[in-house]
Amino acid sequence: MTDPIEQAFERVRAEALRRNGSVPNLNKNEPVKRRAKRKEGVEKQKKGRPTGLDGRRKRYERGAESLGAVLNKEIQRRGWGKDIAGGWVTSNWEELVGAKIAQHTKVEMIKDKKLFITCDSTAWATNLRMMQRQILQVIAEKVGPNIIVELKIFGPQAPSWRKGPLHVKGRGPRDTYG
Repeated sequence: MTDPIEQAFERVRAEALRRNGSVPNLNKNEPVKRRAKRKEGVEKQKKGRPTGLDGRRKRYERGAESLGAVLNKEIQRRGWGKDIAGGWVTSNWEELVGAKIAQHTKVEMIKDKKLFITCDSTAWATNLRMMQRQILQVIAEKVGPNIIVELKIFGPQAPSWRKGPLHVKGRGPRDTYG
């Protein structure tokens, strides 16, 4: 009596012989020979792109919009235009005012069409207040009108005397400097 595993193996070999006309070589020492066999009535597939009757490449019509167009529609639909313009002003502050001014100033936030700016000295804050009209004109040219209509310019922050979790309420230190 033969082994059931061997019987199953023989059935697989017989099916392979029936389908492919050959049995796979299971001997690891011999190289495997592969032969491509064409079925009758099957045309050879052409390589490359399909062409039209005159030999030129077919043009495919695209029904989809470009990514930029879809994004612009979505931005307008959701009303994000002003927020995106404000973000552009914040990220391109150096381009708007120049490298020297941007080195001494920092955009803090944009709120209700107002741009809040802090300067590292009171002298820079004063100079920026005098240039306020020109800065607003440049911003209006770059991002559009009515996005930012006012600048709030602040000098450096005074040091905080509040140290640690426990503190005494009141006016703080007084006769310290003199």
